[in-house]
Amino acid sequence: MKEVVLIPKSEFKVPIEAELIRPDVFAGKSLEDIGAIKVREGNRLRRLGDLFHVNGEPEKEAVETKIVIEGDLSKVWRIGEKMKAGCIEVRGSAGALVGQKMEGGTIIVRGDAGMMLGCKMRGGIIEVFGSASDAVGACYRGEKPGKGMRGGTIIIHGNAGAEIGRGMKNGLIIVEGSCGPMPGLNMKGGTILVKGNCEGKPGARMVAGKLVVCGYVGEVLSSFHIEDHKDSVKVGTEKVAGPFYAFSGDVLANPKCEGKLFISVAANPHLKPFMEFLKATIV
Repeated sequence: MKEVVLIPKSEFKVPIEAELIRPDVFAGKSLEDIGAIKVREGNRLRRLGDLFHVNGEPEKEAVETKIVIEGDLSKVWRIGEKMKAGCIEVRGSAGALVGQKMEGGTIIVRGDAGMMLGCKMRGGIIEVFGSASDAVGACYRGEKPGKGMRGGTIIIHGNAGAEIGRGMKNGLIIVEGSCGPMPGLNMKGGTILVKGNCEGKPGARMVAGKLVVCGYVGEVLSSFHIEDHKDSVKVGTEKVAGPFYAFSGDVLANPKCEGKLFISVAANPHLKPFMEFLKATIV
């Protein structure tokens, strides 16, 4: 796999709209053609070569093309938007909307990622070795459930912000650290695994799908019903060790309670009355 390397010529002061930085666009082009690609810097239209040093050599096909971007890209938005194949590696932090509407390929971020990582994603893999901001794998605010992430996998090795998986319909989101409030908001399908803590209200207005929290949860909404406790929960092809309280809901969004919420028993002693309730119903 051949590489095209982009290095910023200077520190960016305003957002760069970089939706054309993706293997599908770079494949088969010369370095001169890549440098001539237009991007928007604030309200100005600029050539990519005006903003970045462009080195390397792309392959003829997107699937064999890798783009490496080095430096602080926190002001660079929409990297890998609508990407279908190939690989992008950000050796630093990235801005908002990385992998928006992504359909295939792989994006790796070696630092942190901005808001709406993998927004409306359809396929492929995004892996962030730092933390991510709000609305990972989400739909746009105000859209109906099911308009968010519809496929693919997002792995965040650090923490994530609020409302991860908002409106998602399919796919897998794994957060190795903790997350902000309301993961799975308006969730309609797919799976979210949070290995750390959650600030509260997981699964708010959840219609369907699976949400697993292995750490402390600040608050469980009263519109979720306790159903059972599980020794483990299957996430993808793996089993996550528990035990877990098993809830269904959110009854306010779906009276059939097809959403499944699993919360660690050991990390949440304040939820012990639910275990007593389960014992009483069994008797």
